[in-house]
Amino acid sequence: MMMWGDNSGWGMWLGMGISTLILVVLIALLLWAISRIGRVEAPRPQRERPTALELLDERLARGEIEPDDYQQRRRILNDQR
Repeated sequence: MMMWGDNSGWGMWLGMGISTLILVVLIALLLWAISRIGRVEAPRPQRERPTALELLDERLARGEIEPDDYQQRRRILNDQR
C-alpha cells in the first residue's frame, strides 16, 4: 500500500488544534458582535423634579394635609420666592 505522507505526527495535531482554536475564537467574536447589535440604548430623558408647590398640591390632593394647613404652607413658600 502506498502512503502519501505521515499524517499521524505532532504537526497534524498542532495544526488541527490551532485551526480549532481560531474557529472557536471567530465564532465567539461573531456571537458577541451579534449580541451587541440590539443593545444600543437611547438616552433616557431626564425627569424634572417636582417643585415644592407641586409637592404641596399633591399632598393636598391625597388628603395628607388639611386645606388650612395647605394655605399656610403655600403662603410660606410664596414668600420665599
